[in-house]
Amino acid sequence: MIVTDRKILRQISKPWTGDKKELDELVEKMWSVVSEKNGAGLSAIQIGYLVRVFIVGLEVNEVFVNPSIVSKSSIMKKDWEGCLSCGYSQVRVPRSHSITLKYWDKDLNPCERKFTGFEARVVQHELDHLNGFLIIDRGKEYKP
Repeated sequence: MIVTDRKILRQISKPWTGDKKELDELVEKMWSVVSEKNGAGLSAIQIGYLVRVFIVGLEVNEVFVNPSIVSKSSIMKKDWEGCLSCGYSQVRVPRSHSITLKYWDKDLNPCERKFTGFEARVVQHELDHLNGFLIIDRGKEYKP
């Protein structure tokens, strides 16, 4: 169910234009995969939907539709990241310590929110998927 084909994963996702019912169905599938795979987040492209939607579990448990970056911290932190689409190896990736996003939530209401620390890392990881980037594009250090 998880897409691992890099040709697909390197595509740039298109804006969400569907309705609430379609979003609910997609998000239900995404939460199922995150739960089954014990992931922190998931982008729609990782299950074969080329749309700008991702979810983040953790304490956030949020749906992000058509997200865009408002601002990012210039403070960068490197840490190890894994990816459900890239297997179980990890890559040490530099990310902004905080990020502010504009997006629509699960009810298609406009939101703006700042994320810091690990939540900011997960949000940036999922944003990368929407823009056709993988963790292997961001870091040079690997471990199994």
